[in-house]
Amino acid sequence: MARTNSISIEEKWQKIADDTRNQASAMPPCQKRDDLLKKARQLDVAVNLSNWLSADQKNPK
Repeated sequence: MARTNSISIEEKWQKIADDTRNQASAMPPCQKRDDLLKKARQLDVAVNLSNWLSADQKNPK
C-alpha cells in the first residue's frame, strides 16, 4: 500500500538545507564546514528551480 507524503519534495530539500546549514554554523572553519555550506546552497538552488518550473506548469503561456 502506497503512503502519501504530507510534504513536498521541495519542503524536504529545504529542511535538509536548513539542517545542514545549522550543522555547519556550529563548526569551526574547515573543509567539512565548507562542504556542508556548499550542499546547503545546492539544495537551495534545487528548491528554487523546482518551484520555478512548477510555477511555469501551473500558469502556461
